[in-house]
Amino acid sequence: MFAITPNALSTFMNSISKYIVILSFLLIGIAAFLIIFIENDYYQGISFKIMFIHVPAAWLSLAIFLAMGISSIIGLIFKSPTAFTIARSLSPIGLIMSIIVLVTGSIWGNLTWGAYWVWDARLTSMLILAFIYLGHILLLYSFEHFQKADFAASILAIIGMVNLPIVKFSVDWWTTLHQGSSVLKIGGPSMTNDYLITLLVSFLGIFMLTMYWFSNIFYIIIEKRKIERSKLLND
Repeated sequence: MFAITPNALSTFMNSISKYIVILSFLLIGIAAFLIIFIENDYYQGISFKIMFIHVPAAWLSLAIFLAMGISSIIGLIFKSPTAFTIARSLSPIGLIMSIIVLVTGSIWGNLTWGAYWVWDARLTSMLILAFIYLGHILLLYSFEHFQKADFAASILAIIGMVNLPIVKFSVDWWTTLHQGSSVLKIGGPSMTNDYLITLLVSFLGIFMLTMYWFSNIFYIIIEKRKIERSKLLND
């Protein structure tokens, strides 16, 4: 992928974007139907259904940052404009996902624990991740030339990858209010099949929507850079 030019990747993404958005709305519609009619949790009641938004957003916030970090490493090593553009396109999506995690988590926490916020290890590390996303975006727009911005933002993305295992394993390393993993765990998922299927369908729907969003942001960045290059040539 990183050997492909940004223009070629943008053309490919645009060619499949309409199918991606149709699939995303179909999956989200199915997920919404399942969430509405799935049985309430015995202890948490209806409030647990926020999990089907909270958890997919959490998975994506971590996966997107990992993709950003890997793209940044490849961009720095191979001077790949495609890798830098991928990282730049993913950053705002990751920030939105992390904000969704924090907001839905706060609502769920208040309904379950009686507090919107506690300095829990998982909550704190996720908040740090959101600030790293924000810092990455600020760096991208703090330099007049996009190449300098890509370099500075890539360094932050690589350093920020240290926080990913902290977010993931904080519930195992420290005593927190969050429960341990219910899906990706030794011995298999601990939730019932109907909950698991609903969660996976919701995740796939949101994932496909982020892919559509990514393709649009990628295209906008490519067009903006074309304009910047034309201005430099005319000066």
